[in-house]
Amino acid sequence: MKISIYRHSSNIKRILLVLAIVLIFSLLRYSQNIVNKLREDLTEMMQFYAEVYAQAATEESNQDFSFIFDQIIRKSSVPMIISAEIDKNPTAWRSVGIEEIELNDDNRAILEKMMKEMDSANAPIPLVYNDYNLGYIHYGDTNQIRQLVMLPYIEISVVILFIFLGYLSFQLIRSSEKHSIWVGMAKETAHQLGTPLTSLMGWVELLKTEMPDNEHINELTRDIKRLEKVANRFSRIGATPKFETRSVNSVIREAVDYYRRRLPQLGPGVDIEYRSNGDFRAKINRDLFSWAVENLIKNALDALPQQNGKIIIFTKLIKNNKWIAIDVIDNGKGILSKNRKNIFRPGYSTKKRGWGLGLSLTMRIIREYHHGKLLLVESKPYAKTVMRIMLRKC
Repeated sequence: MKISIYRHSSNIKRILLVLAIVLIFSLLRYSQNIVNKLREDLTEMMQFYAEVYAQAATEESNQDFSFIFDQIIRKSSVPMIISAEIDKNPTAWRSVGIEEIELNDDNRAILEKMMKEMDSANAPIPLVYNDYNLGYIHYGDTNQIRQLVMLPYIEISVVILFIFLGYLSFQLIRSSEKHSIWVGMAKETAHQLGTPLTSLMGWVELLKTEMPDNEHINELTRDIKRLEKVANRFSRIGATPKFETRSVNSVIREAVDYYRRRLPQLGPGVDIEYRSNGDFRAKINRDLFSWAVENLIKNALDALPQQNGKIIIFTKLIKNNKWIAIDVIDNGKGILSKNRKNIFRPGYSTKKRGWGLGLSLTMRIIREYHHGKLLLVESKPYAKTVMRIMLRKC
């Protein structure tokens, strides 16, 4: 059973996204469980400190509490503040970034703010001995706990950064490979067309000497010249094209006239019409731009019904008259919504014998060479499908 990568690419992306979310959630949950366990151990330790401190403070009666506080938890890295029982003024503190000097108004304000922050995270522990409340111990997370809280976010950021850099590298490599493939295929096509074209041109010239003014030979000559033009287009892929400021109307009209001469082969009632609100000029490469227009017309013709098919090419100004819009409108079978995101991908085609290169090549010509835009404006099956080329007006 043949599996379409394009059809399942969005599902693959969704699966990878879900796996990434599950991985991130699991990492955060695991880290949070460790943090909660450490906080429980910290609370038990602080309760022990409170009991020891309360007992020591009672035995020492009215001795300096800060001295006892220093002797009991000298080596502790836990940020903590002891406050009085009545007014909750800070009386001693450690590991809060403030030297233990005489308490002044500035330090008092800072310590009181820290006490509120600590109390919001951890309930203060009362210093109780023999039913007598000596005060409270306010404490916060240690540096290790704070670092552990931030660790999963740092890890996730690093992973996302590496994924982003890997994605950019992959895109650059893929873009380079695609460019090389495009250029190689184009030049090989031009080379393969060149030899038989030269031979055909020789035979046509020989026929002209034998049957001058023959309309069939003249038409054959025009087709051979067109094939030669196509070969020249392929040979220029990968080279730096030359751009000139010229009328886009004349290029579009030439493409329309070429296909209009072949309309009788397509079926009764099939018609191509060109309309314009004015003569607009843009900086274009004539051969490449006409190639893009012809690709859109050819796609529209392939989508038309056998009878009463209609194509309208309409040029107008948009976006404060700074952009030229070339709309190719048809009443063909249209593009299904599920296929719209894939139509510009190389190799994607809904035709049985399609190569899937027409729209991707047109996109490359318009976006990369002319710095314009190519987009599907709307598509209603057998009613109206609009493909739009946008170029900056000169």
